[in-house]
Amino acid sequence: MPGIRRDRAVFVAVLSTVFSLCAAAMAHAAPGTGGATIPEVLPVTTGGMGYGDPGRQSLVVRPIAVLHRRLVARGTLPGGARRQVVLQRLDPKDGWRNVARARIRSTGRFRVAWKADRMGRISLRAIVAGRRGASASSSAAPPIAKVMVYRPSKATFYGPGFFGQQTACGQTLTPEMHGVAHKKLPCGTLVAVTFAGRETVVPVIDRGPFHDGYSWDLTQATADALGFTSIGAGEIGYARLK
Repeated sequence: MPGIRRDRAVFVAVLSTVFSLCAAAMAHAAPGTGGATIPEVLPVTTGGMGYGDPGRQSLVVRPIAVLHRRLVARGTLPGGARRQVVLQRLDPKDGWRNVARARIRSTGRFRVAWKADRMGRISLRAIVAGRRGASASSSAAPPIAKVMVYRPSKATFYGPGFFGQQTACGQTLTPEMHGVAHKKLPCGTLVAVTFAGRETVVPVIDRGPFHDGYSWDLTQATADALGFTSIGAGEIGYARLK
């Protein structure tokens, strides 16, 4: 399915909408069918490297990150020159937690790196460190950015030679069927998958793969949508959705 163009500023909102739509489709799917078969595929992510508008508070990150790998955040905090910027992650239970620090330049711009330590949809914000710790330096709300953090894993794709056969979840595999095969996850489990800057949300529709060192099999339709068929086997990012 062709990617649907979206402005990068609303990237995360679009991804959240995809999650909601897929969950709704799952709720009305017949048992064992694997749920939605036509997911939305988001376009290649190329932005997130600027600093935002000069003279205004900003926080800019790439909307896709990989667990335990470095994510670089850039932004502007006017009035915070030569002080420390504190990058914080929102924890569902403990609130905002400090995850990284850096020095703000004389221009008010900053660049701070964080090694992603939590999978899923993450909210980040940047504040100026106060004399007694991290605290906002003005009454203006701190800039907030959202990112989807994926776990890396090895995958292959399948389809040719299997079309017309029944999957382990009770479906007939077709060239148009979007989904993934996994050895243990229950049929119908929704999984977010990313490759080469593209993302999609698909259900588990089969068992596999049965190749040593690989954890996922993408259907040909899913692999085509992500551009994965160009390599055939390699690393993807995934996040199981609740």
